[in-house]
Amino acid sequence: MSDRLTSTGYQPDFDLDLSLGALGEHLVGTFWEDLQRTGTVEVKVDRGAWRTGNHYVEVHQWDGLRWKPSGISTTNAEWWAVVSPSGMGFVVVRVELLRQLVKKAPQRTQPIKNEKTNASAGRLVKMLDLVTEMMREVRSEDN
Repeated sequence: MSDRLTSTGYQPDFDLDLSLGALGEHLVGTFWEDLQRTGTVEVKVDRGAWRTGNHYVEVHQWDGLRWKPSGISTTNAEWWAVVSPSGMGFVVVRVELLRQLVKKAPQRTQPIKNEKTNASAGRLVKMLDLVTEMMREVRSEDN
């Protein structure tokens, strides 16, 4: 086999691959069970994420008198789904992971308030950071 076809540093390990496959199946099963049991998935279609690379996560909303917690601050969902506006796919992560990333992300306001929407304050989470953290390999020092 040509060296061009393998990743640098990757060493196949059937036992490790099998256990990670089982972990993946368990995670997807857990997601479906949670969804069927409680229906707790927050679904967001972010029309600008494809262009900016950022997912806007609302934290507060202006009700006309004051800023009040909303979005990720008030959700009871276990899972958060960022859906493509084209309908071609979505990324689903645990809300607890997104909350960690929101704390580190730059603040942004959406100052528009009209009859269709309230102004909001949120954080811009880079989609790359979201996927990178989601896919991060757990090392022994992380346990």
